[in-house]
Amino acid sequence: MEEIEKTLSPTITFVNQIVAFFQSLVDDLFTIPQAIAVSVTLLIAALLYRMIARRMEPLVVSIGNPLLRRSARAAQGLTFPIIWVVGLWISLTVLHGFSARTGTVRLFASLINAWVLIRILSIFIPSHFWAKVFAWFAWTVAALNAFGVLDPFIRWMDDVGFTFGDVTLTVWDVVQGILIIGLLIWLAITLSRLIQMQIDRAQNLTPSIKVLAGKVLRLLLIGLAVVFGLSAIGVDLTAFAVFSGALGLGVGLGLQRTIGNLVAGFTMLADRSIKPGDVIEVDTGDGPTYGEVKTLNTRYISVRTRSGKETLIPNDILISNPVINWSYSDKVIRQGIPVGVAYSTDVDKAMDLCVEAAKSCARVLKSPSPVCLVKGFGDSSVDLELRYWINDPEGGVANSKSAVYLAIWHRFREHEIEIPFPQLDLHLRSGLPPKDA
Repeated sequence: MEEIEKTLSPTITFVNQIVAFFQSLVDDLFTIPQAIAVSVTLLIAALLYRMIARRMEPLVVSIGNPLLRRSARAAQGLTFPIIWVVGLWISLTVLHGFSARTGTVRLFASLINAWVLIRILSIFIPSHFWAKVFAWFAWTVAALNAFGVLDPFIRWMDDVGFTFGDVTLTVWDVVQGILIIGLLIWLAITLSRLIQMQIDRAQNLTPSIKVLAGKVLRLLLIGLAVVFGLSAIGVDLTAFAVFSGALGLGVGLGLQRTIGNLVAGFTMLADRSIKPGDVIEVDTGDGPTYGEVKTLNTRYISVRTRSGKETLIPNDILISNPVINWSYSDKVIRQGIPVGVAYSTDVDKAMDLCVEAAKSCARVLKSPSPVCLVKGFGDSSVDLELRYWINDPEGGVANSKSAVYLAIWHRFREHEIEIPFPQLDLHLRSGLPPKDA
């Protein structure tokens, strides 16, 4: 019983302090002159805000820069609390002149001042979600401080704790840890972005090395932020050895595919087998996927196909299956298309027309020059093969063949060169003696 009372004692003390505070708040702060001052200044602020906001709206809409428009929109929203807080501070001066109580007006003014400052600071946070998180957290702290219960609340959190193995933590330790680790992680991410920008500008590094360096640096900085954050609040990291071992076993059993994708991703980045900008073809199980590699992530790569869709392919598929990299060492690739002409055709002229047709296509390179070869004598045609080179496989391969085929067709039509179709000659022999003879 004594142990339970000892555990609940900080909470009971904190609750008694809160009750006593609100009793004094009701007895001392809420007076008729202060209620009139708060109400009148609120009404005046609302009327002036409607007039100012109506005139500011066309100006805000006309701003083209997104950051400036967001700042102008925030300034438009801050007009109301700023006008109200100015009216409250004027009311404080008037109430002081009449020696009246000012606790309520001062409380409202402090809360609104805090809200305006927090709203201005949140503008500089790019993420809308984290800006809202920061605004509500900072507002809660400011409200507790304005009501005079922040210190008792901190003392209560510092008195309530729990034990995990050899580690004893209080609620206040946990809150401090979250704040410190969150701040350090934010700094780590910001620093990694700045370093990544410098890495991207490096001319002597390949794209895959740039991606690998950026991701390794990001993970390293975040890991260090977590370690330093835990150390800053006095957590002995050696106490988590057993927990980390159990966690590692769980990860090894339950996240094998995920870990495999991570390892495969770092392997591809390290050996530079696939990098952003490469044109690849890989069989994902539902047929071949052909497209340009847009991004490399630690778990998957993004391939933009010719239809405009982005296909996310897990890294372990790229490691375990054959991959055609059309631009691994050089984007210049050779295409070969078969062409058949009739036996009555001037073959030399047909070969020249094929080369001429290839050269007329915009995507076909002039050097190396297209060539046409005789590949054999078929049942119905002389078999030729036209070979040409392109240096933009990301633009598609089938469409380049289509353009060359169409050019050959037009030239063969102009010069009356026949493209034969398979035919079968049937010879009938008569006058054979009967089998019985």
